[in-house]
Amino acid sequence: MDETPQGSQTDFLYTLATNGQFARIANYLASNEPVAVRRGAAGILTEFAGEFEDRATDEFKAQLINAVLEETDETVRARAVETLLYLDDSIIDNLVTRIAADDEPTPTDSPHPLVLVEWLGSQHAELRLLAVAGLGDVGSDHMIPKLTAACSDQDRRVRERALAELGRIGDHRAIDAIADRLDSDIGAIRREAASALAAIGTKDAINRLKPAAKTDDERLRRLIMDELGAIGTLETLDMLIDGLEDDDPEVRAAAASSIVESVSSASFEESHVIRENAVDSLERLAEDEDIIPEFVSVFTESHRTTIRRNTAWLLGRIGDSRDSVVDALLDALSDDDTATALIAGSSLALLGDRDIEDQIEAYLDDQPEESPARTRAEFVKSQIADSEADVILKRTVEYIFVAEPEDYTRQKAESDEETESEGEPTDEELEPAMETDAEEESETETDAEDESDDEIGSGIGYGDRFHD
Repeated sequence: MDETPQGSQTDFLYTLATNGQFARIANYLASNEPVAVRRGAAGILTEFAGEFEDRATDEFKAQLINAVLEETDETVRARAVETLLYLDDSIIDNLVTRIAADDEPTPTDSPHPLVLVEWLGSQHAELRLLAVAGLGDVGSDHMIPKLTAACSDQDRRVRERALAELGRIGDHRAIDAIADRLDSDIGAIRREAASALAAIGTKDAINRLKPAAKTDDERLRRLIMDELGAIGTLETLDMLIDGLEDDDPEVRAAAASSIVESVSSASFEESHVIRENAVDSLERLAEDEDIIPEFVSVFTESHRTTIRRNTAWLLGRIGDSRDSVVDALLDALSDDDTATALIAGSSLALLGDRDIEDQIEAYLDDQPEESPARTRAEFVKSQIADSEADVILKRTVEYIFVAEPEDYTRQKAESDEETESEGEPTDEELEPAMETDAEEESETETDAEDESDDEIGSGIGYGDRFHD
């Protein structure tokens, strides 16, 4: 029997819609009314969703959610999902959670997750979307092939969600299916595929990303630069260095930010190698390309302590003493994060250029007597002509990994023993001004904070990656 809505059965629903009585229409979903009426109600809600979008209450949304969970007709259920997605596209995760809940029956006679597998073959894209969103949480190896197949679904939303789920799962078996979507003629699909490959993060996944980083799609190139920073490997570092030469300023900015992110997020085993490779590559590139503005922007615009510390360090190592670099580092001498201030001071000392003394003098004139920032600036000034500026930087931020305060105590003691045995200057000999600054700050802190500030004041113990 044809159960499509008949005019005589559903005309009254349009009258309700004309009068704005959408809650009453929703009552017909998952009811005992004929399926034609339920389909008509679901279709009208989808058709008129734009009219009640701004005044849809939580109670109204709950009616639609219940319809998804309790309705016996797939067409009605799919239209209810479509209306919910129009009102709030994040509600798909709520639905997935409800369907997976042990204390609630599934919308069909099939148990979870079998109901999701069945929906993958539904003619309704909304149910296929629910399926791929839910299968990512199942945690079974058998779900990977089903999700990779969904990457070729006819519906764009299903393809996007399948790519996102595969990226979240991070299974290498999905790399080929994901990489194939990099050639999609839909930008959103290409970007979701790139994000998924970056999330997987294996060498193979990154290699599949390399051609996309050279595409004409500026948004895709920028996204790839953004995503690579969290991976922190030599392979991704090379791609990011190349990104600094991109014609698009936003891509270059993303590459610079991610280079700093790579330095801070690299594994302990690779941290030093990545740091030194970054410096070497940036020094070479700076001979032909003006990359400094991007890093100055990262330093001045970021609110993340780890990023500011590492950018301050990089600016000193790249070795460009232009006004914008010096001004940014001078401003950081008064940073609330003592480590950032000390690293900025050490980078200024490492630049070691007599031409910056006028800027330092002007800065000193604006600083109150005996302020921490003034003390640091005076220290920098005293070291400008010192041939040991590089030693000072090394001593200011030693290359030791510190995860906990007790690690610092142990590793610092070991480091000092090595220093004394080698006959190198002690911290007190190298950085009297820095230590004095720490002692002054410590007077107003608790005993526990005193110990922490003394460690910070000597500028030691932040590790190769300057963690927060």
